[in-house]
Amino acid sequence: MWPSAALLCCVCISCAHALSNHPILVVVSYDAFRYDFFEQRLPHMEQVRAQGVYAEYLINVFPTKTFPNHHSISTGLYTEVHGVIGNSFYDSALKNVVGMGFEMYHYNDDVKPIWRLNEDLGEGRHSGAVMWPGSNFPYQNKTITWTLPFEAGYDWQKRVDHAISWILDPFRPANLVMLYFEEPDTHGHAFGPNSEVVRTQVHKLDNITGYLHEQLHAHGLSDLVNVIHVSDHGMTAVTPPRFINITQYMQNGTYEWAGASPAIQITPHQGHEQEIYSGLKAASRQNGHFGVYNKSEYLERWHYKNNSRSPPILVLADVGYALDDLIRAAPRFAEKYNFTLTNSSEFGVHGYDYTETQMHPFFMAVGPQIRQHTKVEPFHTVDLFYLFCAILDLPAPANNGSIIPTQLVLQPMPGRFRVGTIVMISVGGVLLVLILVILTVVFTLMLIKRQQNITTTAALNKRFPQTFQNYIEAQHLLEPEDA
Repeated sequence: MWPSAALLCCVCISCAHALSNHPILVVVSYDAFRYDFFEQRLPHMEQVRAQGVYAEYLINVFPTKTFPNHHSISTGLYTEVHGVIGNSFYDSALKNVVGMGFEMYHYNDDVKPIWRLNEDLGEGRHSGAVMWPGSNFPYQNKTITWTLPFEAGYDWQKRVDHAISWILDPFRPANLVMLYFEEPDTHGHAFGPNSEVVRTQVHKLDNITGYLHEQLHAHGLSDLVNVIHVSDHGMTAVTPPRFINITQYMQNGTYEWAGASPAIQITPHQGHEQEIYSGLKAASRQNGHFGVYNKSEYLERWHYKNNSRSPPILVLADVGYALDDLIRAAPRFAEKYNFTLTNSSEFGVHGYDYTETQMHPFFMAVGPQIRQHTKVEPFHTVDLFYLFCAILDLPAPANNGSIIPTQLVLQPMPGRFRVGTIVMISVGGVLLVLILVILTVVFTLMLIKRQQNITTTAALNKRFPQTFQNYIEAQHLLEPEDA
């Protein structure tokens, strides 16, 4: 018994000293956890919100799909910049639909997710990712220290246990872990966000949140680890009478199709561009519940246009409506989950404009570097990248986010300037420059005056040498002795 106890103590002591020398951050994502799910009783999550910082909601990116939004969270970049424009897209060069895989995440090889940036700074920094979308691929030809690829249905507590074990690893302790849960998205698509099934999943997520923080406490990590909880998007309910068949307005064999409701990407074959666009546009006016955009018409605020992967035509259903893919998917959901499909059956859909309230994700954070008992105004998900970098003490590369939310979320710490301090320093710098300019001007004027006096004296001396010399001596005699 004693040898075992001694060994356990040695392991504990070893682990205590094995923690990273760098700030530690865990980022947890709950797929499709809508901001207003907090209207139900969620004690563990409510405790996190009460102890730390939270926002009523976040402003995500278009389209409000899983892969684009997770990569924007990870990089601080808009969709058109990082290139993950949907959960799938048609690649005209490859002449194929691209889904989850290496190709999807490598539109721009210079894009560096937070887990890659963290390890590239070296000095014992190690990153880990539990099923986070896109994390198990190499970036800049390098993989990170710890990864667990996605496996649907993988035990949630084991996911947390992996994260904790990586932080406590005696040889390569992680100072950054990205942790992903696919619910309530998975069941939400089949049953809709208003269902009892989704409410059950939300409560399970509350429980796993409690388990994560219990494990951090049990291992003495609560005061050492910062934890950020977010979601990528919300979800809304759609019933079969609101499924719209748009393929009837296009001729078979004249286009390629990618994406999923409510945002369908259409790539017309050569010579059919105007025909398909005009047909869909006319159908849109007639139906009244979906919009049709060619690439030049994409809204600038979507940040979706300036990318070679962006489709020539986008069909976007109105909120509460869906397109052909759900016509095909609904019977499969009914078969998989053994329910009877009716006109009142609800299905979950997301991907609409990020300004739609039901697409809003949530945010909350707690930890040693996080402010306490604070509510902040909603901010953009691309702003999270600055927050990650600040916590991890990493220099942030150029991105599309703002640093302002970081100043509102983090505790004021030595060496970290708040916005007000930065403004004061800037104003002080301007004043100092003005003072230096003024002093320079005054000094220059004094030199000019002195030079003029010397010139005048020399001229007088030359003209009245004896008289002027006597005048100076007389003046000297009149001066006090202590002058």
